[in-house]
Amino acid sequence: MSVGKNYCVPITFVVFLYCSASYVGCSKEKYAETKARPSVDWVKNAVISEVNLRSIAETESFKSLAVLIPEIKKLGITVISLSPIHPIGELNRKGKLGSPCAVKDFYDVNPEYGAWEDFKSLVRTTHQHGLRIIIDLVANQAAWDSQLLMEHPDWFIHNDEGAIVSPGVEWSDVAQIDYRQHEPRKYMIAVMKFWTQEIGIDGFLCMNADGIPTDFWDAARSELDKMKPVIMISASVLTEHHRRAFDLTSSWEIESACAKIIDGTMPASIINDSLSTEILKFPRGSLHMRFMGECEKNKGDTPAIEQSHRYSIKAMDVLAFTLPGVPYICTGTHSSYMKQLNRSNKIYQDLSAIRRNHPALRYGTYQYVQNSASSRLFSFFRLSGEDSVLIVVNFANEKKESDIQLPAGVSLVWKDQLSGARWNVKNSQLNVAVPPLGFLTLAPSSEKEIL
Repeated sequence: MSVGKNYCVPITFVVFLYCSASYVGCSKEKYAETKARPSVDWVKNAVISEVNLRSIAETESFKSLAVLIPEIKKLGITVISLSPIHPIGELNRKGKLGSPCAVKDFYDVNPEYGAWEDFKSLVRTTHQHGLRIIIDLVANQAAWDSQLLMEHPDWFIHNDEGAIVSPGVEWSDVAQIDYRQHEPRKYMIAVMKFWTQEIGIDGFLCMNADGIPTDFWDAARSELDKMKPVIMISASVLTEHHRRAFDLTSSWEIESACAKIIDGTMPASIINDSLSTEILKFPRGSLHMRFMGECEKNKGDTPAIEQSHRYSIKAMDVLAFTLPGVPYICTGTHSSYMKQLNRSNKIYQDLSAIRRNHPALRYGTYQYVQNSASSRLFSFFRLSGEDSVLIVVNFANEKKESDIQLPAGVSLVWKDQLSGARWNVKNSQLNVAVPPLGFLTLAPSSEKEIL
């Protein structure tokens, strides 16, 4: 399932967490004892924003987005992640416009969004402003009237009667590509090389990546690495994806944990339990895409940023920007892209600046910190050398005060990086008051103790 892009056809990822002779397979390797593939600094430092092109403009979306690049950069966003840009199939189409994941031609752009030159201009404009641009890749399927199926029907999965099949009954607008064969693998790697080398994009967000054998992704990444550094994101939770192919996987468990806290069914400390589970499961050094506010479950026309208002946008976003991993800003569907971003632009600017100014938030280790209101307050350190940041998030609809036990020898004064408010440490305890559904981003200060 795609993060923030529910319009795409998913192969339910749970199925592929189990053994499958034809796809993922079972491995006895303990991935937590291995190392993740290293990522370049611009990937570790990234702030990614999804862009559903249908939310930009009904026509000329590529041109409209290009105009917005300077404003997007001001928000601290460094990577633009585009929804599928390819032409959409008409045969068995769902709805008037069809699903962008029913790809008709992997080598073309959807005329609904503009012409080829418009897209190339968008890529150039993005790079000229120092940003990077990636596209969604739905490699496990194609439209029934796609060029690929018309020319190579034998590259698709057939049932016992010899008929080409969809991934499932709910996904009748696409046919499933058969990655047990060599030729479709070769074709899709050529597609990825074309967009990277010829068009100049900077990577892919691979939807339904767990529905394709991992060794395909390993081979594809090896070919892309020969061209230039790219970012590869798997919209799945497979641990093995971190070994050779992908820089990032999704953080489903963290998002699920936050939903339980918001519903009042679990204490805030459950976030730490989820992070601990990640550490036990994934290769060392694995990066995860942090998205909050149920963005990947947005099923209606209402933008995710509106749907999750009661969940506190600020409290959720601060976790995406400060937990280990890379923040991914979800903007929902069927609404103005910049309108959605502008509702929270100040918080994005502030969080991006704090993340940029503190190496601990990009590279540092994570350390859970106990507090006296752990049912509703979540607190943790990010540490890197001499740089440290203490994050406190309040999931309650009321102000919460709490005593936080700090290690001996820390600074006696801590300063909030947004408001400038200062807090004293007494007897290794920091007493804080956090606004309703608010947060604190505290760093040590050399200032004298507040009297």
